[in-house]
Amino acid sequence: GRMYAAGSDTVRIALIGCGGQGTRDLISCVKSSPGVEIVAMGDLFEDRLQESCDKLSKDVPEAMKVTPDKRFVGFDAYKKVLACDLHMVLLVAPPHWRAEHFQAAVEAGKHVFMEKPGGVDPKGIRSLIRTAELAKQKGLSVVAGTQRRHSKKYREIIRRIHDGQIGEIVAGQ
Repeated sequence: GRMYAAGSDTVRIALIGCGGQGTRDLISCVKSSPGVEIVAMGDLFEDRLQESCDKLSKDVPEAMKVTPDKRFVGFDAYKKVLACDLHMVLLVAPPHWRAEHFQAAVEAGKHVFMEKPGGVDPKGIRSLIRTAELAKQKGLSVVAGTQRRHSKKYREIIRRIHDGQIGEIVAGQ
């Protein structure tokens, strides 16, 4: 609710990573505030992109403004998405791409929502930290999908585990 487009009440957003989680995140984003438009999408796989477009057209048709020329497929799809006229991008491709996509988004001057995890190895995490500093210097907002850490029901379960209410934990998956 704190991000506004200069000279307009419309916030143009894009999605990189069009699987189920990315599509759900995008729907939640659109429904969170008025004036949000989806203007570009990219994925490695064309079928994922098409499935996401179909679901978005059904669930949030008023916000779905992605024209065929703003639907990108392939390893460089993220670069093409970031070259579009948009304010914010959701980074929801598999996490081994997160650091590269995050750096490209911040360098392109885009606000970012990214799913967890932020990285899968020390090199990626160090890259995220450097890119977060750059985002701060540029005045860009960065949000990570850590909603479960704040959910009352999850916090209650963790409290019960820590209090020993389920007994000694001997394994986990």
